[in-house]
Amino acid sequence: MGVLPSQETSTQGAVVVSRRVGSAVIRNKVKRRLREIFRKELPGLLPGLWIVVTAKSPAASASTEALHAEWLRLGKRLSIFADS
Repeated sequence: MGVLPSQETSTQGAVVVSRRVGSAVIRNKVKRRLREIFRKELPGLLPGLWIVVTAKSPAASASTEALHAEWLRLGKRLSIFADS
């Protein structure tokens, strides 16, 4: 996960999934899961950020709960939450 300050007042995000993760079906599934996690967490994020999430190979076999837990861990480490 990478975070950059943005000129915009709203927080934006992107998901990058390489071919190493799996077939197109698996890559799209991982992207959908990560975008949904981002949507759920968006109200609690600091404004004016550009967040890029890069999925690695283990994301293909991870559950949605595991992806969410990792997202929260990385987000806390990068201090992107408004309440921290």
